[in-house]
Amino acid sequence: MKTIIWDVDDVLNDLMKSWFENIWLPSNRGCHLSYKNLTSNPPNELLNLKKEDYFKLLDEYRNSDKARNMKPDKKVIKWFEKYGENFRHIALTGRPTHTVSAAVEWVLCYFGKWIRTVSFIPSARPKVYMPSYDKDKIEYLKWFGKADFFIDDKTDDIEGAKKLGIKSYLVSQPWNNAKLTLPEILDLLTTNE
Repeated sequence: MKTIIWDVDDVLNDLMKSWFENIWLPSNRGCHLSYKNLTSNPPNELLNLKKEDYFKLLDEYRNSDKARNMKPDKKVIKWFEKYGENFRHIALTGRPTHTVSAAVEWVLCYFGKWIRTVSFIPSARPKVYMPSYDKDKIEYLKWFGKADFFIDDKTDDIEGAKKLGIKSYLVSQPWNNAKLTLPEILDLLTTNE
């Protein structure tokens, strides 16, 4: 059975889009950007924010009820219902530790039938010390050694996974140059099974 490693934020959920449209835009009415204009991640410079201020706002959202209640794409759920049992699934997210429990809860709520392991790479935050087992997702994947497929929204992570020999898919987001949407990637997984 092949193993798929899934990023959580902006792959299994629409965290950035949800935060931007539900939190940022309503409280910044003078902002003339749309989600598709967020061509960098983090988008703090585009939003005229210091990076630490952006992360503070995003982290607050990550722990909010609104984020906990984000619904996954119905097409993704349908794919899991039809094909999920044909693979092993692991969620691998990069988040600050104080927001990880919300992500785990969300993953298990919607995907717990299939995704039974949730791992994380701690995102650095001021005054928070974490032992560094893996500095990034690539080191985790190298240590894990059993991934057949890797799905993420960050180009650097995808390129690193490819160097490890893992079949990798970049999910289309405004900050990357990917051509495939997650439902299109799911179709490829089914045919590459």
